[in-house]
Amino acid sequence: MHLSAKTEYACLAMLELAQHYACQQPVQVKRIAARHGIPTPFLVQILQDLKRAGLASSTRGAGGGYRLARPPAEISLAEVLDSVEGSLPQTASATSPLALVLLEVCQELAAFRRERLTRITLAELLGRAAVEASPMWYI
Repeated sequence: MHLSAKTEYACLAMLELAQHYACQQPVQVKRIAARHGIPTPFLVQILQDLKRAGLASSTRGAGGGYRLARPPAEISLAEVLDSVEGSLPQTASATSPLALVLLEVCQELAAFRRERLTRITLAELLGRAAVEASPMWYI
């Protein structure tokens, strides 16, 4: 599966916000941008999309920034992708039986992808990241 830069940055931003969810302190855009190498103006646009989708909220001012609108366990990866990518209907350019069969297979794959992404939460991804970051010691 290929992720666009915008989608990858949205996922990284949401995971960063998820890491700070427990303390309920907003995370500044410049901190997220610096930590993940995301251009700040682009990140601002992405966070506004996430806010419009109801996944993030913002606080203005010197101590302001963004935070998750809901707990990480209640936000699926599918929601994040939908907020950035939108949902495009799949249609066939040709109307031959072969084109229709190909479209059908593509729609099945898209439905499988969607179902799987719906089951993956930000909390699960943070858990996976914690396992990857912890060293394994063998004796």
